Amino acid sequence: MCYAKYVDDTNVLSVSKDVNDITLQTAADHLVHWAQNTGMMIDTNNTKELTICFNKKVNAQNIPPLCINGNNIDRVTTFKLLVLGVFVSADLSWDHHVMYLLWKVVKQMYCINYLVRASVPTSDIVCVYTSIICSFLEYACLFGIMV
Repeated sequence: MCYAKYVDDTNVLSVSKDVNDITLQTAADHLVHWAQNTGMMIDTNNTKELTICFNKKVNAQNIPPLCINGNNIDRVTTFKLLVLGVFVSADLSWDHHVMYLLWKVVKQMYCINYLVRASVPTSDIVCVYTSIICSFLEYACLFGIMV
């Protein structure tokens, strides 16, 4: 009998005032150890590090990189929290996420435009709009307000 194991979308967070704090590296080392003990591997090519630093005196480039299995992890300025489907950026702005939403909505507006040209009743168009466009626009709105 064959068994498959799969883990996805694991996030590790560390908050510190010290740029040389090794808490995140320690957590990553524990994660690697756990993965090895359970017969799993961490794909360092798909692992990313996002550094959020508001201290004007500290250059984020001077913060030591996260290292897993001897490989430095790519540091990014924006990434998508796959569990939520929300983009988070290093400056904590919503610019990238809003642009992503607009891109998705523009694609879906073609459907609405097509329904209008086909003389579909307005109530049906509103129903389609509510189900396919409002769901994009309203998803995770409270998350943005809470942050």
